[in-house]
Amino acid sequence: MLGDLIAALERPEVVAAVLSSLHPELAAKVAERAAQASMSVGDFSAGAVRAFLDEADDDLWFQLLTLIRKSEDPGLSAVQTILRWVVTT
Repeated sequence: MLGDLIAALERPEVVAAVLSSLHPELAAKVAERAAQASMSVGDFSAGAVRAFLDEADDDLWFQLLTLIRKSEDPGLSAVQTILRWVVTT
């Protein structure tokens, strides 16, 4: 499920849906970080999530799993959480 959502982040309509589900300030930070990296928001978002999956330590994984276990849409919650972490650190 998460893998499908990550792959779909390269589709503009999926990125728009994910960003619209974020707090406006957070969505703006994602767009700003993408622009700073000279990337589309979709490429930046997908790359950020992939980097998290490759590099996150056990503590971050535990936090993420705790959050998504309580969610009605675990894939979306995971991407939202990861993007929040990426742009606020």
